[in-house]
Amino acid sequence: MMLKLIRLEWKKHALWKYIRNAAITTAAFIGLLILIASDPSTGEMVLETGKSTIHSLTEMFMNMAYLVFTGVMFASFVVAEYENKLMHLMFSYPIKRKKIMLAKIFSVFLFNFIVLLLSKLLIYLILIITKGTEATGIYTDDLSFWSNTILSAFLSICSSCFALVVGMKMKSSKACVISAFVVMLVILGITQGNVISYLSVNGTIAYLMQIAGAFLALFLSIHNIETEDVN
Repeated sequence: MMLKLIRLEWKKHALWKYIRNAAITTAAFIGLLILIASDPSTGEMVLETGKSTIHSLTEMFMNMAYLVFTGVMFASFVVAEYENKLMHLMFSYPIKRKKIMLAKIFSVFLFNFIVLLLSKLLIYLILIITKGTEATGIYTDDLSFWSNTILSAFLSICSSCFALVVGMKMKSSKACVISAFVVMLVILGITQGNVISYLSVNGTIAYLMQIAGAFLALFLSIHNIETEDVN
C-alpha cells in the first residue's frame, strides 16, 4: 500500500521534472569539481576529515545541494498542498492521514537519497577516470568510503525534515524553502556538510544530534495530523 501511494505521489507531481533538475544540478557540480581537481593539492589528505580535499568538497557540495533540493520538494509535495487546499481533499479519502503524509515524505526522501548517492558515485567515477585514484585520494575499495558516502547522504536528506516542520507549522511553501537554506548553513557550520569523520567523538555527537533532531521534526510534522483541521 505504501509503495503504491509513493508511486502515485511521483506520478502526480511529474517526477521527470525533478529528475531533470537533479541531472542539471549534478552536471553543474561535476564541471565545478573537475575544475577544482585540476589543482594537484586537492588530492592531499585532510587530517580532520580523513579524506582528500576534493573528496571532502564533493561530499560537502553534494550534501548541501540535495538538502536544499529535498526541502524544495517537500515544499511542493506537502506544504503547497495545504496552501491550495488539495490536502483537505486527500484527507477525505478512506486512508489514514498519517499514511498519506508518510507516503508524501517517503516519496521525497527516497527519491533524493537515491539521486544523491548516484550523483556522488558518478562524480567519484568521473574524477577517478579523469584524474586517477592517487591524484584524487578517492579509494572506492575501502569499506569506509562506502559507509561514509551512504551515511552522509542519509544524514543530509534527514536534515531537510527541519525545513518540513517549519513549512508545515507556518503552512507556507516559501518558509519551507527558506528554512532549507537556513538548515543547510547551520549543518554546514556544525559538521562541514557531513564530512567530519563520524568515528570521532565530535563527529559522533554532532551526527547523533542531527539524526535525533530530524526524527523529532518528522514526529512534530505528523503526530496530530489525524485530528488537525486543514480548513
